[in-house]
Amino acid sequence: MQTAFQTYITRLNRAVSADDFGDTMGDMIAAYGLSRFAYLGISEHGRPPAYVTTYPETWTQHYLSHNYQGIDRVVADVRDNLLPFHWDAANPGRDTSVAQRRIFGEATEFGIVSGFTVPIHDSRGRIAAVTFASERPSRVLQQVINERPHFLHLAAIYFHAHASQKLWQTAKVKRPHLSPREISCLQWTAQGKTAWEIGEILGVSRRTITFHIENAKRKLDAANVAQAIAHALMHGLIDP
Repeated sequence: MQTAFQTYITRLNRAVSADDFGDTMGDMIAAYGLSRFAYLGISEHGRPPAYVTTYPETWTQHYLSHNYQGIDRVVADVRDNLLPFHWDAANPGRDTSVAQRRIFGEATEFGIVSGFTVPIHDSRGRIAAVTFASERPSRVLQQVINERPHFLHLAAIYFHAHASQKLWQTAKVKRPHLSPREISCLQWTAQGKTAWEIGEILGVSRRTITFHIENAKRKLDAANVAQAIAHALMHGLIDP
C-alpha cells in the first residue's frame, strides 16, 4: 500500500490536466478498494466550480447545470466543518431541506449512496472538498474508510494542493524555507512517528520536536500536521 501512495504522489506532481488528476486519484483509491471520488473547488460570486470526478458524467452534468452546489447538504457541511465526515443519502439528517433530500435521492439513481467527505479550507481562503463515494450503504463504506481515515485525509489535502494551483490558477507559489531540523521532524512525522519517538531518534526532547513541527506548520500556512506534510511534499521539502 505504501508503494501505491508513493506512485500517487509522483503522478500528482506530473499531472497537468483534469483528466490527469482524475486518473491519478481513481487509480490510487482503486488500490484501496474504493471506486468513486469527486473533487469540488467551491467558487464564490456565482463562478462555475472547479471539479474533477469519476462520478457518472450524466450525473455530474445534471448536478452542475442545476447549480446543486449552491444547495447541496454536503457542500453546506463542508463550509461549516474542518474535519472529515460521513454522509448517507438514505439518512441525511432531520435538518435537511426538501431540496437537499431531492438531490440525495437523485444521486442514488446514479449509484451514489454514501460518502466520506474531506473539507479543505486553505490559507488563501479557498474552500474545496474531496469525497470518496460508494454505491454501498454507509455502514459498509465506513468499515472501509475507518481502516485508513488519516491516509485519505492526507491524500485529499495533497490533491487539493496540486489541483488548486494547476486547475484553478497558474501562478507559482514561492517555496517556503524550513530549517533542516523542521524538515527532519516533518519527514519522520510523515512516516508515522510520534513526537516522543522522533525525539528519541534525534536525541532531543518531545517538547523540542513539537516546537519544530509548530514552526513548520506556521511557515507552510498549514492548519494541522497532515496539511503541513501535504504542503511539504508538494514543495519537495520531504520525500514520500
